[in-house]
Amino acid sequence: MKKIKIKNSRTIVQILIFASLVGIVTIYNLYIEGKIDFKILSIGDMNPYGGWSVLHSFATDSSHVFEGISRSVALTIAIIVMAIIGGRFFCGWICPVGALQDFTSWIGSKLKINNNCDMKIKRMSLSFIKYPLLLLILLSSIFGYGSVFAELSPWRALLNLHNMGSTWEEMKIGFMVLIGILVVSVFISRMFCRYLCPLGAVQSLFSSISILNIKHSNVCTSCNKCLDTCSVGLQFSSDSTAVSPECIRCLKCVENCKVSKEIRTSINFGKAKLKKYAYITLMISVFFSILLGAPKVLGIQASTEDILLKPLRDGIYEGEAKGFAGKIITEVRISDGKIIEIEIIDHSESKGWYDEVFMILPREIINRQRLSVDAISGATKTSRGLTQSIENAIRKAYDK
Repeated sequence: MKKIKIKNSRTIVQILIFASLVGIVTIYNLYIEGKIDFKILSIGDMNPYGGWSVLHSFATDSSHVFEGISRSVALTIAIIVMAIIGGRFFCGWICPVGALQDFTSWIGSKLKINNNCDMKIKRMSLSFIKYPLLLLILLSSIFGYGSVFAELSPWRALLNLHNMGSTWEEMKIGFMVLIGILVVSVFISRMFCRYLCPLGAVQSLFSSISILNIKHSNVCTSCNKCLDTCSVGLQFSSDSTAVSPECIRCLKCVENCKVSKEIRTSINFGKAKLKKYAYITLMISVFFSILLGAPKVLGIQASTEDILLKPLRDGIYEGEAKGFAGKIITEVRISDGKIIEIEIIDHSESKGWYDEVFMILPREIINRQRLSVDAISGATKTSRGLTQSIENAIRKAYDK
């Protein structure tokens, strides 16, 4: 029986994950539009920087209380744990932005327009660029400007691609960045992964201490033929048997090295060698076990403080508070001492992250007639900002 090649296996996994993502986003969009009453995941749940947001809040907000592992935090943990165990597997097999780049690079190879570009770019050491970019993003986030870089995120743009027509003005920068990445990838394979992706930079840092490494045998002649088709243009170093931490673990080099039984490129655990499909199965299992299991075991649904409403004066009151990206201004209408309408007047929150918050929280507050409502997973700062804005408006309606 003919074995399925690694290349085909990776393509199948990428297609399945991308198709699942499309299905999840489609169902979520129908949920937001009120056409169905269920969802699989929120777009906020698929934010790979969720773990950083929690860490940042813990370090900079004295009022922050850890309330459990959300799905977005679990995604961050899964990506980092995978990098420590087996390198940048997420980039090479799971990331949808990476899959799209592979597709456009394939188009470039069929048109025979990317080979020369890749050869020229291999001679330049540009992979360091993503590290100062990562540092800049982290510092910007610490000083309250994280939303600026959120507007540039191709990941966020991809998750909202289904609404590009109606949200172009709101998200045009992110859409243009995503389109630019895909166009350039026709000429330079995995351009974004290699030179710009901050998430890739984080994984490369952890990949440098990974337990499972791709190495060539000691008797290797360093011909580097196994890396001729490397997705990120790597070469084996003359002073090391291990491939660079920049490797996205596409495993083409393991598949292509067929010089002899003694001269091999393999996946190593110490001195032991791991079979290719055992490695793939392990990494996929680790990812989904953490992603699906951690919120079940350690997840605690975050909620705002339970604030009992005092008798309220009728009228229309305005409130404001800081969300993730800036002020959230709300207008609350009181009639017969009850909240009958809540309207978001102005905000700067990110598309895809605020939709569910703005749909659910006002409705819950009106139904319960109190400010005890669950924050939306993956959009905690927006949830708290909106609730505080509504609270500020309601306080103006208290009878004195």
